[in-house]
Amino acid sequence: MSRERQEPEKWLFTNALMRQAILAIGDVMGERGLKVVLRQAGLEQYVDELPPNNMELGATAAEYAALNQAVEEFYGRAGKGMLRRVGRASFRYGVEEQAALMGVAGVALKVVPQKMRVKFILTQMAKALMDVDEETHIEVLETPEGTVFADFSCALCYGRQAKHPVCHLYVGSISEAVKWATGRDYQVREIECRAMGAEACRFLVTGKK
Repeated sequence: MSRERQEPEKWLFTNALMRQAILAIGDVMGERGLKVVLRQAGLEQYVDELPPNNMELGATAAEYAALNQAVEEFYGRAGKGMLRRVGRASFRYGVEEQAALMGVAGVALKVVPQKMRVKFILTQMAKALMDVDEETHIEVLETPEGTVFADFSCALCYGRQAKHPVCHLYVGSISEAVKWATGRDYQVREIECRAMGAEACRFLVTGKK
């Protein structure tokens, strides 16, 4: 049975997640680059004042998607790699500022097998995102190829249509999450994308690089 979800007309988005993405872009691109991207995305309101660092719904998915697209267009072919770096930095901000929400505060994984660590962090990440936004629906599945993180409501794809996967920031966040849990780099690929017409953005996490 298909679990495809229709995008709400105005999808409110978590302030802290928007804030983390903007801070991460600033880290990767520098302050000048960040301002250019914010203006290009039509988000001038965030140039001088970031979204508040709370879990309330104040930003919008349309803004989040526009920010992602602006970085991609700014860098052209290099945009994919830059967005992955932004995603990694964004996850680190999430752990530093919202560790309790992420369910990772005080977690000790050293004695847990690697495969279970991957499943744990992806499940916690999915739970955290669903807990703060009722529009979000994510499943984490084990397959013969590896662990699949499937987001049926990906905000990065909101209102977008593309001929290729566009959720490079998400790939970076998942990559950094898995590295945080395991201490190692795993390969993460987006194998289906809602912007391409798929029912979900599916990310496949396979063996270590």
